[in-house]
Amino acid sequence: MRVIESVLELSASDVSRFLGCRHRTGLDLAVARGELAPSSWVDPLMQVLRERGLEHEQRYTDELRAQGLQILDCAQYQGFSGVEPTAEAMRQGVPVIVQGSLRNGHWFGRPDVLKRVEVPSAFGAWSYEVVDTKLALETRGVGGEINPRNSGVERRFWLKRHR
Repeated sequence: MRVIESVLELSASDVSRFLGCRHRTGLDLAVARGELAPSSWVDPLMQVLRERGLEHEQRYTDELRAQGLQILDCAQYQGFSGVEPTAEAMRQGVPVIVQGSLRNGHWFGRPDVLKRVEVPSAFGAWSYEVVDTKLALETRGVGGEINPRNSGVERRFWLKRHR
C-alpha cells in the first residue's frame, strides 16, 4: 500500500494482510499517508520465511530452466518501471517471466512467476498463469487469466500454488 500523486495504490499483499488483520490495514494506511512512521522492527521469523521463499522460488525457476524454458527475470526493476518490460515480454510470448510487474488502475502486483500456457487470449494463442512459489500454509486466490490492456496489465488472475 502506498500513495502516489495523492492516489492510494493497493496490491494483493494488502488484501492478504487485511484478511489477516484489519487493524494492520489501518496502520499501513496511516504509514502510506505519512501520518505514522513505518516500523523499523523486523520480525526474525518473517525474515527467515522470506529467505526460504526466495530460495524456493530460485529452485523452481532453476527447474524450469533445466526443462529448456526461456526465462526473463524482471527482479532488477523497481516499482512501476517493470510494468512495460513485463507487458512487452507477455506480448512476445516469453515462456516464463520471473518477478514481473503488473498494474491496473490503483492495483499493482509482482507475481513470483508468470508462466505461458497455450490458452488463447488477446496475446494470441497463449496466455499466462500466475505461479505463486512462496511457502505458505494456505492459498488465497481466484481463477482467471491475464490479458493485455494499457501495457498488458492484469485483469483477472489464476493463483496456482507450486510446492
